[in-house]
Amino acid sequence: MGRQALPRRLVALAALAASLVLVTAAGAADAPVATITQTLAGLNDVASGGLAPPDVQVAAGPGFVVEMVNLAERVWRTSGVTSAQVVRTEPLGNFFSSGDDSLTDPRIVYDASSGRWLASISDIDTTSVLLAVSTGADPTGDWIVSSFAAPGCADQPRLGAADGIVVLAADVFTQCEGGSGTALGSELWIVNKEQLLSGSVTPAVTTYGPDPAYSSLAPAQSLSPTATEYVVSVDRPFSRVVHLVAVDGIPPAEVRVKEVASPSIGRLTRPPFAAQPPTGAGRPQPLIETNDDRVLDSAWDNGRLWFSANTTCTPPGDALVRACGRVGELSTVTRTLDWETDLAQARAHVFYPAIRPDGAGNLVIVFAESGTGVLPEAVAVGRTQDGAFTAPVVIAQSAGPYLADRYGDYFGAARDPVDPGVVWVAGEAGTEVRGGFGWVTALASVVVTPAGAALPAVVIAAPPGVRALRTARRTAGAVRLGYRALADGLGIRSIVTLRRKRSVVFFQTTAKAILRADQLYYVLWRPAKKPHGKFTLCVRTVSSAGIESPQSCSAITLG
Repeated sequence: MGRQALPRRLVALAALAASLVLVTAAGAADAPVATITQTLAGLNDVASGGLAPPDVQVAAGPGFVVEMVNLAERVWRTSGVTSAQVVRTEPLGNFFSSGDDSLTDPRIVYDASSGRWLASISDIDTTSVLLAVSTGADPTGDWIVSSFAAPGCADQPRLGAADGIVVLAADVFTQCEGGSGTALGSELWIVNKEQLLSGSVTPAVTTYGPDPAYSSLAPAQSLSPTATEYVVSVDRPFSRVVHLVAVDGIPPAEVRVKEVASPSIGRLTRPPFAAQPPTGAGRPQPLIETNDDRVLDSAWDNGRLWFSANTTCTPPGDALVRACGRVGELSTVTRTLDWETDLAQARAHVFYPAIRPDGAGNLVIVFAESGTGVLPEAVAVGRTQDGAFTAPVVIAQSAGPYLADRYGDYFGAARDPVDPGVVWVAGEAGTEVRGGFGWVTALASVVVTPAGAALPAVVIAAPPGVRALRTARRTAGAVRLGYRALADGLGIRSIVTLRRKRSVVFFQTTAKAILRADQLYYVLWRPAKKPHGKFTLCVRTVSSAGIESPQSCSAITLG
């Protein structure tokens, strides 16, 4: 099947906050639909160690969803509750028991065949890759960490597993600092899975590479039983083939790493930087770096392997070359390419696609989008088994232009093993404060329904509560009216009212924003004259679905 553009982009229902919940259902549609059934405010730059850009990963297991970004992990409980609830946020230095070591590029998966969670990260200080394995199905329980030495700086370690092995992969450089290291090639660590599950911190391991013939070998997450772990790769800086590599055998016995096919694909090339909307005065905003054409994500299920990458294309209806997402499917039975598609949007850039099939074979794709007419955002789309695409749906959008250089390195997706019709996705949503340099991530559960099928229930959540502050600060002729969020929320407007006796002297509704539990927010009141006396400050929030929080009021005195 040839490459396709996405159908005409539709405006999506805005992301919903997570708090008190009302569940609603809709009827059937005459076309396939991707429905966001729940959204969660993910980790931000503050919680994740203050680093940019974010490297976003998500995994789903029985009753839990886990996100890892840069230097932090967050766990939500999904069983026994209507809306997912945060149960833990932890620094990854604690999680991997690595102390003050410099860590980077986390990955996490839930391995359904063993009922365990697997997580990896690069430890720059020890020149190694760390692998953590949960001791049970509860990710908030104990984990056992192993360390595997690398012959250099292990960049962006990737993670996959088959029946008897766990496979780590990384691009190895002579050094990490300054970006001046020489590439040595891509390396694999093939680890005895049974020994890992039994608690060994020194399991049998076989290495392959670093092989300069390969770039960014990507082990697939195996979603059904397989003795073979499949790994995919493409050439850099451009590629006309996808390399399919099979890994067989369990160390300490012989392990065989062999390229079994290299089917031709449409040319992959390094994408251009992504544009952003200009300011109101027409001044251009910084471009967003979109990295290169390496394989970003891969998953295998019952003889089919899906992979994603960045590339370039000219979208239909556009005259310019844009950043586009490439998604393809290989048959590991016939060892052929069954189809590939470019994800494209006229007058915008699409990049960092991550993919997972649901239990019925429908594919859910999450990606970043930005252009001169659209602020950076995380978007999801579905592809049914017959090749039909749904309309894209926006998970979360940046509050303003993104002022850092890159928009992350990769996004994440994971099938829910309890409800295989649900795929959880995670990606960057840009900045949560207009004009700010920080970033925030968002998660969503996505369900793809074919034409004529009933649409799934949607968790329509109440917005987070707020608490009006009792003090107001003066600054440069203005008064800062503050409030504190009591929970996380996506796509939230705050309504701020200031009264003197019965008269309203100030009223403001903020733009949609991502609110963070216990974080302080404020609006500026610029009165014509210096105010004195007693006032009443009231604040409430409104979700994108129009649900309002209880109003919080506080008496303040200005003198």
